[in-house]
Amino acid sequence: MGGDGPVRILFVFAWLVVGGEETEVRLLARHLDPNRFNLDVVACFRRDGMPEQTIHQLRALGVDVDETPYALSFEETVDYLARKMLDYDVVVACQAVPDVYPALRKMERPPPLIEHGGLVSEALAGPKDLTARYVGVCAAIRDAAASRMQGRAHHALEIPSMVDLGEFPEGQRDFVRAELGLSGSDILVGWVGRLDRKKRVEDFIHAAASVAGRHADTRFLVVGGPDAFMPEFAAELRDLTASLGLMNRLSFLGDRPDVPRLLTGFDIFVWLSEGEGMPHVIAEAGAARLAVVATRDNGVVEQIDEEKTGLFVPHRDPAAAAAAVSRLVVGPDLRRRLGDGLRRTVENAFSAAAVVQRWEALFRELAGRAKSANVPSEPGRLSGSVTARVGDAAGRSDS
Repeated sequence: MGGDGPVRILFVFAWLVVGGEETEVRLLARHLDPNRFNLDVVACFRRDGMPEQTIHQLRALGVDVDETPYALSFEETVDYLARKMLDYDVVVACQAVPDVYPALRKMERPPPLIEHGGLVSEALAGPKDLTARYVGVCAAIRDAAASRMQGRAHHALEIPSMVDLGEFPEGQRDFVRAELGLSGSDILVGWVGRLDRKKRVEDFIHAAASVAGRHADTRFLVVGGPDAFMPEFAAELRDLTASLGLMNRLSFLGDRPDVPRLLTGFDIFVWLSEGEGMPHVIAEAGAARLAVVATRDNGVVEQIDEEKTGLFVPHRDPAAAAAAVSRLVVGPDLRRRLGDGLRRTVENAFSAAAVVQRWEALFRELAGRAKSANVPSEPGRLSGSVTARVGDAAGRSDS
């Protein structure tokens, strides 16, 4: 660590899929000044079915994505991280990744640790004594982390998920809708995300069936691939769609790298999750000026102001969701007003221009303190045997 060059930051993920935290790192890599900050990523685990999209996107931005731990045991990964983290000024642990804390305890002078959480359960997991700062994407997550940081609750911060407004090009709507086979009069109602049970995609499909019966001009879209931890859920959703007679009205597109572009072709966005953090995709919907129907779920209440930037419906209530969507289908002025309102909210609070500077300040603060103090926060020398095992593991990975 140290030196007069850029602040070196290592993001440690439990796994890399297509999600809000992965998007956050991608946008940081794009918007941070490379002369002042250098970002690398290491992922500790992979399961069959996990998409490679994020890895390709990060590498295209020049981010080094280290997949060495995929071939290692937990103990070997801990040793590998302990050696790797010696080269960084700040470490950011995502998804409550369990490998980081034991690795830090092996280091004589561990770098400052930021934990980043997208769920309340992540904020409540694991020890916090080595966590210099905890960053939650919404107030509920920040408060959960603060409850675990006795005597220093102020070290739990809220930095929301961000969007790059430049990814939402003007003039693409007609092209997107033509690609989707939509007519000019069709109303496109969509959902975007990983097919995860807590996102309650089945409620969207049931609501779609109800709306389809009332409004012949509506079409529906689900964008996102299976969750590798519950791949059967994707098949269940397709079966449900068929059983409701929606196969000619609702399409599944799978994972797409051009979600911002696709959103410009939507008219209405629906999000009915239960137990999420702050859905990155709602800010994306706002960037696309979409009217949103959503449940009051943790960070969603910080993104949407009822009747001003979106409409709220109860959890697990497809009928209420259908009623809200129907109201928007027949109310183009309401759609426009809500979409414009959410766009203003995103510009002011969730755009990369508003959020990146908060990350910059945090990275500079922690890196500066570490360099000036140069004192170990937890004794524990990195042993020669650990160094040897790490070298062996890296060699096996390259073979």
